Amino acid sequence: MDSSQGLKTVGFTYEQLGHIEEFCKQCKLAGYKNNESTKAMRLDWCLEQGGQFFLTYLDDKIISLSGCHPLPEAGDDVYRILFRGATLPEYRNLQGVLNKSHMNSIPFYHHVPRQIKWASSVSRYTKFVITTNHVNKDNITSMVKSHRVFKLLEKQNIVSCMHEKLFLFNNDQSVWLLNQAEYNQKREYFTQRHYV
Repeated sequence: MDSSQGLKTVGFTYEQLGHIEEFCKQCKLAGYKNNESTKAMRLDWCLEQGGQFFLTYLDDKIISLSGCHPLPEAGDDVYRILFRGATLPEYRNLQGVLNKSHMNSIPFYHHVPRQIKWASSVSRYTKFVITTNHVNKDNITSMVKSHRVFKLLEKQNIVSCMHEKLFLFNNDQSVWLLNQAEYNQKREYFTQRHYV
């Protein structure tokens, strides 16, 4: 059964703070350190930077979220997407398919277009990036996996490495520039093939 049909993705408002706090509790149980609290996910900081979070609900429960914000450290026209992206473990593959272009990821499929549209509406950002780090002080394995995924996406021209190592927020991070045309083409193909 394709549970993804019941998904709804919305921009954050403070009316949803209780839902996010419940999501954070579930993240803590799953060992997601970067999302175990609103402080850890830097919710207020992101909003203060002129950013936004997007939340994906299944029924009345947030099952996935990610944020976006300006990233002047990488360039004046650069906007970071998929910040603190997380999906609760039991909802990671709702379509029941694996996809080499990563479109089975809720944040990658559902949040990226909304974040680009939102950022474009508030300013003239032209470059949208995702950051990963393969070496992190907390040894968070999901970060290592994400980094590997983006190396594979680079081979498909969906992203290109803009900075192999950029010191951001006390960590060396890789900065991946989204190739919007290739992303949109792969997303459209996935949508048609899997009736999302």
